[in-house]
Amino acid sequence: MNEGVYHLIGFAQRAGCVASGNQAVKASLTRRRAHLLVLSSDVAENTARTLKALCEANGIPWVVVGDKCRLGQSIGKGQRVALTVNDRGFAVAISRLLAGAGDRGDA
Repeated sequence: MNEGVYHLIGFAQRAGCVASGNQAVKASLTRRRAHLLVLSSDVAENTARTLKALCEANGIPWVVVGDKCRLGQSIGKGQRVALTVNDRGFAVAISRLLAGAGDRGDA
C-alpha cells in the first residue's frame, strides 16, 4: 500500500476533515458531508454492505485501504474499519493516489 495515502488521511484528520466511528461515518454519509468513504480490507461484511449502500444512495465514492489497525493508526486513533473524508480536495487526492496504485474500489 502506498504510504502517501495514509499520510493524506492523517493530514485530513489534523485539518478536521475526517469522521471516524460507526455513528459519525453514517451521519457524515447520510448528511452528504462526506466526499469519500474509506473502508479497511477487514471490515465486517454486514458493515461494508450498509456503508456501501449509503454511498450508492448519496452518490459518494468509496475505496478499500489496508487493514483496520493501519487505518486507525493513520489518524492517531485505535482500530478503525471505516472513516469518511469530508473535504473534496483531500478526497480527490486520495482517490488519485489509489487509482495510480490500482487499489481503488467501485463507486
